[in-house]
Amino acid sequence: MRNYFIIHGTFGHNKENWFSWLEETLKSNGFDVYNFNYPTPEGHNFENWSKVLDQAKYKITEESVFICHSSAPIFLIKYCLTNSVKIGKLIAVSGANNFKVGVPEFDDINKFMFVDDVSNFKNLCKERICFYAKNDPYIKLEALQDFARSIVAKEIVYDNAGHFNASAGYTEFKDILKYL
Repeated sequence: MRNYFIIHGTFGHNKENWFSWLEETLKSNGFDVYNFNYPTPEGHNFENWSKVLDQAKYKITEESVFICHSSAPIFLIKYCLTNSVKIGKLIAVSGANNFKVGVPEFDDINKFMFVDDVSNFKNLCKERICFYAKNDPYIKLEALQDFARSIVAKEIVYDNAGHFNASAGYTEFKDILKYL
C-alpha cells in the first residue's frame, strides 16, 4: 500500500509551512503518513537525520512517496544511495545539492547532506518531480534547475512562489496534490 513521508528542511520543523496541512489531508483520505521532526540546527547531520528516518525504515517500500522540502531532498537521496533503499516517488520542493545560501550557519550544517554523484538515484526511485520557483530567495535558480536535471526529474516551475514556505504564503499547497 502507498504511504507518504514528509521531510522538512534545515532550521525547520515538521509542523511549519504546509507540512501539517498535507499530513492531515493525506490522513483524512486513509493514508499512512510519516512526518517526523528532524534535528536542526542542533544535531543536524546525515547520521542523526538517518536515525530519525530509520524509525520507519521497515515501512519504506517501492510504493512510498516522499515529499521533501529544501535540503531534505538531497538528504533523502543520500539516504537511499547509502542504504540501497528503493522508493516510488520523490517530490522535491525547492530542492538542491551542493548549494550555498551565503549564511555561514546554514551553509556549514548543510554540507554534510550533499552528494557528489546522484546519477544512481534514478535506479532507486521510479518517479521524480521537482517544484521550484524562479524567485527563490535562498537557492539560486541555476542550483534548483541543476538539481532537477541531475536526478532526471519532471520540473514544475513557478514564477513567484519563493521558497514554498509560510513567508511566501504557503501554509497549504493544493497544487502538490495533483502529483501525489
